[in-house]
Amino acid sequence: MTRPYNPNWFANNPLMRLNNEKDHRAFFDASLNDPQSLLVPLWRGDPLIAGGKAAFLSAAAREEFAKDALVLMLGVKDGCAYFAIDASSGPSSSTTEAEDAPFADIGQYMPIREAAGLISRDDLAIIGQARWLTEWHRSHRFCANCGVLSDIIDGGAKRQCPACERVHFPRTDPVAIVLAIHESACLLGRSPHFPPGFLSALAGFVEAAETPEEAAKREIFEEAGVRLANVRYQFSQPWPFPASLMMGFIADAEDRTLNLDTDEIVEAKWVALDDIQALLNGEPRGDIFLPPKFTIARHLLERWAQQ
Repeated sequence: MTRPYNPNWFANNPLMRLNNEKDHRAFFDASLNDPQSLLVPLWRGDPLIAGGKAAFLSAAAREEFAKDALVLMLGVKDGCAYFAIDASSGPSSSTTEAEDAPFADIGQYMPIREAAGLISRDDLAIIGQARWLTEWHRSHRFCANCGVLSDIIDGGAKRQCPACERVHFPRTDPVAIVLAIHESACLLGRSPHFPPGFLSALAGFVEAAETPEEAAKREIFEEAGVRLANVRYQFSQPWPFPASLMMGFIADAEDRTLNLDTDEIVEAKWVALDDIQALLNGEPRGDIFLPPKFTIARHLLERWAQQ
């Protein structure tokens, strides 16, 4: 099956998910005992990097991790099953450092944003899925309906409460990220946690009973005072920090008047198309720095600059 093209990193996951597998428990156990299966080790969500590549371990390596280490099935590729294993789970995880974690002697548990510049995009998509699921299971152990400790079922695709039988699915937080355009310039802004000069497209979470397009209009008006029209969907990106689905839009601004909510946006400016094209080509333009290549904001800028 040909995968649709998506320019965004963390997308285009090469694994076939197993939601249609009839006997998940038996398949999970058999695959975990198959020497051909692979483990994706994570330390607090960060991957093991060895020799400049993602380190995928043989399933037999599971013996080196804590007995109660979280293990989740991710999918299958070319007949090989992939599992995520949380190296930071277990009774001593709160006191153990990453350099003392299993297999740290063959490489380094590297912050995933740094690792993104080293490893293949297929591997990054797999690791992103692994990070997403392990973080959800770590933070959603109890039933939201009755408070009882829930069970992992279907290889980690969901959890179920043994008391009330409520089924819980991994959380996804939808986000609208928008590149606002006015004639030959785009609107970029900086939130308080960005370093000086680092500008990006504006974004915000989709609220209850709201479409992504409505969220795009609302967020840009709330944050920058800019009214939008002709909101055009471009593409999406899974963003495992911890569980967002970034939906990218390009939209037309009515004018360039700005009225910033400084709690959300401490700096915003209209940047000319020529300057964006120069920055994308690596040419400096004052003190402006664009988002890195693994972000959807970068790809929105690239798409607009090429039109």
